[in-house]
Amino acid sequence: MTNQNSDLFTNRSTTREFLFSHSKDRTEPQPLELTKTGEKDTTEILLDNDFSEMLSRQELMETIDRHLSTAPSIVAMALEIKGTDSAISQEDQTKVFSKDTLLPIAKVCRTNAGTWAHIGHHRFACVFPDLDKAAVRQLAENLLPSFHGSGHYRITIGIATYPTINYTRSQIVENAEKALDHAGFLDPGTITPFDAISLNISGDRHYQAGDIPGAIDEFKKGLLLNPMDVNLHNSLGVCYGVLKDYDNALASFENAVWLAPDDIMGIYNKGYVLLTKEKRKEALACFFEANEKEPDVFEVVFHIGQTLMEMGDIEKARPFLETSCKVNNRSGPALKSLGNCLEQLSLTKKAIQAYKGVVKINPSDAKSLSTLGGLYVELGESLDVASVFCEQSVRLSPENGLYRYRLGCTYLSREMIDFALKEFEGAEALGHDSRTKIEEIHNKMMSAKAS
Repeated sequence: MTNQNSDLFTNRSTTREFLFSHSKDRTEPQPLELTKTGEKDTTEILLDNDFSEMLSRQELMETIDRHLSTAPSIVAMALEIKGTDSAISQEDQTKVFSKDTLLPIAKVCRTNAGTWAHIGHHRFACVFPDLDKAAVRQLAENLLPSFHGSGHYRITIGIATYPTINYTRSQIVENAEKALDHAGFLDPGTITPFDAISLNISGDRHYQAGDIPGAIDEFKKGLLLNPMDVNLHNSLGVCYGVLKDYDNALASFENAVWLAPDDIMGIYNKGYVLLTKEKRKEALACFFEANEKEPDVFEVVFHIGQTLMEMGDIEKARPFLETSCKVNNRSGPALKSLGNCLEQLSLTKKAIQAYKGVVKINPSDAKSLSTLGGLYVELGESLDVASVFCEQSVRLSPENGLYRYRLGCTYLSREMIDFALKEFEGAEALGHDSRTKIEEIHNKMMSAKAS
């Protein structure tokens, strides 16, 4: 999923997104390569003489709308052909298929009153108005060995039917493609029917593309097919959360929790929505429940620690933040929160180690650089290193009065009076109260002159 500036998570590696349910056995989807509407590509043009009945995507849509408008039922089969022989180069695989390769598809359509079309890169669709779903599945099963037996190509197939909920006849091809995308997450040569999981995958793609309304539409349709699908309820809640529609998000996550009370996904997300609604105690209860069911999940323990910090229970927050950093030692936010926690507990040396971890991950984190420099000054150690950190923070954020104040403190601790005065005056001008330090330096200067 693309980052939608949300704080619920989509996976277990980041705390910056919603937890988003993925179907089993899935990998990251690749964008579809579809022929533009109304256009024929090289494959179609070169094969016109052999398969004059093969249509383009647009022509297939028009055929369904015009000639199958009264058909009580339709079944569509979407196929994707891929080369498997290592001797076939990638370049060769992108060229047109031979007549023999496509002949099995043509024969199936010719002998079963079907209509077929080339609908995308190595993708074809067959539409049958006179067959039921079981009969078309049998045709698909008969097609598999026609390709797989050659050893050069394999096909994967998706099947969709009309009527299905509120889809129109011509949408059957798109649904068959969604089933084909679903099949792509399974073993090669799979025949997959269009179902709620197909719509979860399709909605995920809309989400990844930033089309949140489109994703919501897919997830809602998926729930029409299977109201008990926990993944779809979670996914729908994610989208509502991104849109800051927290009431609907909460309702979706509560449905997920009701359907799968032992799955921490919905429990955690419910907690985070409650947190956004500033119901910290209720949110914390959800986080603790999730942690009890599945201990030490990074996002869960991280937000337990964060929430406890916000509620002022610093000592109790510490072990959860420490655990979050052990689970994911490359998380800058977790290390920063731990550093803040340890700093408030006056564990300065431990806090320094945490902030050093933040800076190692992100050398441009001005806040951590400045804090780290200030902690070294507090210890009275490595003052030259403290100056370097504070100088870098000011270079990154020259308008931050606090960072200039801390830089002034590092200079003052090193008896660099003139440099310190300049930074304190700069900090004062930026609104950070530095009058005491400025007065201290002036007094030092006056004492020096008097002596």
